[in-house]
Amino acid sequence: MCGICGILDLEGDGTDRAPSVERMTRALAHRGPDDRGAWGDERIDLGFRRLAVIDLETGQQPIRLEDDRAVIVLNGEVYNFRELRRELEGRHRFRSKGDVEVVLRLYAEEGIDCVRRLNGMFALAIWDRPARTLYLARDRHGIKPLLLCREGNRIAFASELGALLAGGFPAGRELDRLELRHYLWQKYPSPRGSILRGVRAVAPGTVLEIGPGGERSHRYWQPPATPEFAGDEEQAQEELVARLREAVRRQLVADVPLGVFLSGGLDSGTLAALVREVRRGEPLSTFSVGFEGPGATSELPAARETARRLGTEHFELSLDPAEVAGDLESILGGLDGPLGDATAIPTWYMSRLARRNVTVALSGEGADELFGGYARQSFDAWIDRLGPLARLVPALLRLRGRGASDRLRQRLRRPPGLARQLDWSRVFTAPEIDALAVGPLPEEAGLLELHRELARRFLDHARIDPLNARLEVDRELFLPGDLLPKVDRMSMAHSLEVRVPYLDDAVVDLLVTLPGRFKVRGRENKRLLRRASAEILPAGVAAQRKQGFDVPIGAWLRGPLREPLLDYLGPDAVRRRGLFRPGRVETLLREHLDGRADHGGPLYLLLALEGWLQRALDRVPEHAA
Repeated sequence: MCGICGILDLEGDGTDRAPSVERMTRALAHRGPDDRGAWGDERIDLGFRRLAVIDLETGQQPIRLEDDRAVIVLNGEVYNFRELRRELEGRHRFRSKGDVEVVLRLYAEEGIDCVRRLNGMFALAIWDRPARTLYLARDRHGIKPLLLCREGNRIAFASELGALLAGGFPAGRELDRLELRHYLWQKYPSPRGSILRGVRAVAPGTVLEIGPGGERSHRYWQPPATPEFAGDEEQAQEELVARLREAVRRQLVADVPLGVFLSGGLDSGTLAALVREVRRGEPLSTFSVGFEGPGATSELPAARETARRLGTEHFELSLDPAEVAGDLESILGGLDGPLGDATAIPTWYMSRLARRNVTVALSGEGADELFGGYARQSFDAWIDRLGPLARLVPALLRLRGRGASDRLRQRLRRPPGLARQLDWSRVFTAPEIDALAVGPLPEEAGLLELHRELARRFLDHARIDPLNARLEVDRELFLPGDLLPKVDRMSMAHSLEVRVPYLDDAVVDLLVTLPGRFKVRGRENKRLLRRASAEILPAGVAAQRKQGFDVPIGAWLRGPLREPLLDYLGPDAVRRRGLFRPGRVETLLREHLDGRADHGGPLYLLLALEGWLQRALDRVPEHAA
């Protein structure tokens, strides 16, 4: 696991690039505290920071081919590098024992299409000197980050927005107003964009080519629209168990201590049991975080019981919100951009707890998005199947003694499509955003324009398999926009590598071919994983119901986090920032603090934005001085 950066000079004069890359590299020190590297020629300078996980002695980067005809920096892990190396060894002489040189040698034979063969989490840059072409690529799901910015004739790229800022990119440091609207809508900027104007992300599963002919990108992986699995549910279950075992085996390759994030639920319990099975007889560390205080629910007892049954060395932490208040500035600063998901807080603490004992941890991200773990996924698919009868849903809810919210009625009035699906995760409505923002923001239609291709595919897929269409939305937006950046940034703040076996290529290749009915049936979510886990988990563990990792952020903002909330979002602070109308923010604050409404989620979203702005844009970082 590493941090990478670089500056490509399209004119090739090389003036003053190296000092900027040096500042960028220093800004990535938390991603790679063990080593650093740099390389440059007349057109490009590359920087690298290393967290030593594999090949501790010879894993330095950048790595070059003979006569420097191609150079690579890579952040992440390629899990199938040993198989690929065996293919190449008869034709190449290797100087290292790790995965990055394998990728470069594979590139020498196959060109950039070699990324199709990489099973892992990665963001890479390859400079092809004879072709004067820079290739930037990310793994299929965007597990590892890669951002870029163009200023004049220079293109800078880095693993973090903070590194680009340290290098002087973008010069304007203006917020992107459309991305700001996206953030207020969904809690995160779009996965291909950035909160800063002029900065964008290399899209997951995509290669970006920058050379004499200009810039072009292509997707090297996209799931099929039609379920293709020919077997029955039992065969799918057997195949899943086999692929999960192999995925965990692949992702246990490390030359440093390794553990598992353990929540007490199905996803992480299954991973821990597989690790225990693969590493039979070896010690295993597991880590859990819970909450204290009003409104808190804790998975600590369930995680403790799972750890006892599996025989792990278990470490746990019960969060004190008073301690969170003291650490909040560091947590928000570590986000490397606004992210309005309050579960970043326990993820930060979980990562700190784990890093005191291990260098690598496995986590269960991706399971809900792939197997159908959210009620909204199946509910919206059910609404689709009802067709015109969907208008009767509010009446059905009344018969069951439940009311239909105004937002639900609004969703039901929307035609089937991406907009209705994304309404389930909306924070502020369109009128609320317009009333909140100072100055006009781009129209809401522009948000869907950002996801035009996905919106088209959603409708095509929904006609074939409504549930799988919903899962693809989460895989394309929620995973790379929220969950994966949260885990990556909070873990890397503590120099911890986190791997996500449910997103292993072989596991995903199976799941995207399965019909939705294998994953959710009736009120049973994650049906296939539940049945598969029965073969893996000790008796009784698979039956435990997940309590949820929801942070009692509303209660915390009324209690120990009240002071930082008012510091960040008080009238003077809001007026100085000039993004939002102080009166509207004040209304949210008063209604929440007086207990008349629960605005915990929206207020945390605004707090996270302001906290990051103060840390990233209002101060000159030491490494940029």
